[in-house]
Amino acid sequence: MQRLFFLINLYIKYTSLIYKDMNTNVKTELLKIFEPELLEKILQSPIIEMPKNFSGESMQGGDGSIPILLEGKVSLHQRDSLGNEVKIYDINPAQSCIIAINSSLSHRTIAKTYVYAPEKSKMVMIPKEKSEFWFDEYKSWRRFVVNLYGKRLKELLSKHNAVSEQKVAIEERNEKITASINYAKRIQQAVFPSEEFLKNAGWDYFIYFEPRDIVSGDFYWIAKEGEKITIAAADATGHGVPGAFMSLLGIAYLNEMKELISEDDLAPNIILEKLRQKIKVSLNQTGKDGEAKDGMDIAMCTIDTKTRMLQYSGAHNPVYIFREETGEFIEIKSDRQPIGIHLRERPFTNHEIQLKKGDVFYIFSDGYVDQFGGKRGGKFKTKQFKEILQSIYKENMNEQKKMLNEIFQNWKGNLDQIDDVLVIGVRV
Repeated sequence: MQRLFFLINLYIKYTSLIYKDMNTNVKTELLKIFEPELLEKILQSPIIEMPKNFSGESMQGGDGSIPILLEGKVSLHQRDSLGNEVKIYDINPAQSCIIAINSSLSHRTIAKTYVYAPEKSKMVMIPKEKSEFWFDEYKSWRRFVVNLYGKRLKELLSKHNAVSEQKVAIEERNEKITASINYAKRIQQAVFPSEEFLKNAGWDYFIYFEPRDIVSGDFYWIAKEGEKITIAAADATGHGVPGAFMSLLGIAYLNEMKELISEDDLAPNIILEKLRQKIKVSLNQTGKDGEAKDGMDIAMCTIDTKTRMLQYSGAHNPVYIFREETGEFIEIKSDRQPIGIHLRERPFTNHEIQLKKGDVFYIFSDGYVDQFGGKRGGKFKTKQFKEILQSIYKENMNEQKKMLNEIFQNWKGNLDQIDDVLVIGVRV
């Protein structure tokens, strides 16, 4: 019978830790990740020691604590539907457990897991309250969490590719793959922004988000600085797990720029310029032959909640505006260049338009218009999409979302969804 990790195992003990007790290599690695001030606070949290060959249940502790391994090695396991124990990943010094982090962020236990320490190990347990505070207070803590998401997603993809190559017993392994990607979905959803800014502004809005696979290359981003709210709808290269890598990268960089947006009052086109440079550096894009051409398309709008002035800039993706007062349709076209390397790069354009009360604007990815379906199996196309929005924009936004979904599903019919779908509508 498995012993409860935090309650029953008699080998675990809490201790205090000072710098001189720590392995020098681990200390050096942690100082690369965290500033000394934060590291000192981290090391003031409770310490857990595990003897060699320790095994136990629950890495999460039931209280939302987040572990960081200081010494030794720990592997994380889960049991499948057949009762087999399957290793999810290893945790090395200066690393944490993504499932524990996700549990802390979502304020609930996500799944039962098991830990095994093949050698004597030691970890520090960060209380949930501290983690939540540090996420806002320290950029290094935010980067640590987001980088860990990317690392674990990459490991999951590697495992999935290995499993897919095994034709023997593929049906049995399919359930394990799906379960792992579902974890990835929770990870992705955990870093998606809150909609509270739109709710607090008193706006009527919807976000229609329909990934092709469990995880998505499409993503949305919302930020509020002073009286201004910035909303972005983005379509990263690919879909599924590869697309999710790019989406996490995009969200992480946009979050890093929040301080600059606040201090310098950056317009959307400047934000896109800075995002493009970060993506190019991250993907080592210099314009040479054979380089990855990955990137993203995006539509970004900043709205002043007092004046209703809208600023827009876009990479391939436009913004549609319907004026309720006159029935007028306004399309602001994007720059025909991506966020990423491009042969004819030029500065992104910033557009301004004065909105009126009751105006509705839409930003979106190309997944809706590119979907095959209908009687002839053709694409939905932009013209039909505009006509649909023209016919429904006066409806309640929640009703619009339902109608868009019903139209999309009826159009697709029995055909496979070919891409992620994202449509955001806002009535100011």
